[in-house]
Amino acid sequence: MKYNELFVFLSGLEEKIKKMLKQEEIISLLKPYEINESVTSYLHRSAKRLRPAVFLMACGCLDKEVPIDTMLPVAFGIELFHTWTLVHDDIIDNDSLRRGGLTVHKNMEQWSLKKLGLNDKEAKEYGMDIAILAGDMQQAWAINFFVDFASKNTEYTKVILKLISLLETEVISELIYGEVLDVKYSYVYKDIEKFLSIDESEIVNMLWLKTGVLYRFSALAGASLALKTDNFKEPSIVALSEFASKCGIAFQLQDDILGIVGTEDILGKPVGSDIREGKKTTILLEALKNANTEEKDIICKIVGNKHATDGEIQLVTKLLDELGGIEYTKKLAQKYILEALPYLKNIENSEYKTLLIQWADFMYDREF
Repeated sequence: MKYNELFVFLSGLEEKIKKMLKQEEIISLLKPYEINESVTSYLHRSAKRLRPAVFLMACGCLDKEVPIDTMLPVAFGIELFHTWTLVHDDIIDNDSLRRGGLTVHKNMEQWSLKKLGLNDKEAKEYGMDIAILAGDMQQAWAINFFVDFASKNTEYTKVILKLISLLETEVISELIYGEVLDVKYSYVYKDIEKFLSIDESEIVNMLWLKTGVLYRFSALAGASLALKTDNFKEPSIVALSEFASKCGIAFQLQDDILGIVGTEDILGKPVGSDIREGKKTTILLEALKNANTEEKDIICKIVGNKHATDGEIQLVTKLLDELGGIEYTKKLAQKYILEALPYLKNIENSEYKTLLIQWADFMYDREF
């Protein structure tokens, strides 16, 4: 298999994370039931765990002797930090599925209908309230993993403190900036002609802020801990960070494609919701550039219509494909991978470097 080593590595990491989750004492502090269920539900479901994997692979690239299992608490912290962004993102997008199950806010909505006897409106609000609080708890728990690691491995304390500072200032600011742009574009560029005036770089920058930033941090954290330095401008740290950053853009470009032409059973989340939410993607931009007046009118009528039928979604999907939007975005994702790979040139060959190269290819080649 093309990605056999990568999938074996990811599978092993998945098992270790779930094992850590079962042993975590903090879970007993997650009360009441709604918070416990909401904070842990995504973590119990099968996932790719790509961000903690990048952290561990970057660490292994620069220190082949590093005991990877020792670094698992930080890896788990990164996964938890990513998870709270998913919980909040699901609320913003009003998605109903994540990793093959109900999203946190939808799960709590259904639970409160049955267990608390709330009416539909109350249950919807309750579900969103609990999801917001669960995300807050996940972020706090993520930082605790960093702190606990530093207290038990004092040789890394200085680096961990610098990483926490970076995560809770620059990284979170950029993530929220990207999320705001994503929401803003869906409103500001409702008018198709106005959207056609946007520069592609603005969309790509938004994707980088939403996704590339945390991938960059994951690689930076692994590399800096491997070298035990808080000088994040050290050449090998910069190289791995930039590599992961560009791969993160490719990941999100492919995610946009899968959000339109993927299979819900494989993805574990809704397909077509991006069209209903009016997400402004490079797929849509390229298709509109190639569309005639009639095709533009059809796209304009359906994209952003939260009540669009499945048939209308299929019609727009077909147009986005026929007008070259999907193929263009696939090639754009490949372009970012090709730009990323040279950053590994001066990184010594190892099993971890091989894994990173496989991961890079998987970013634009994946179907889930």
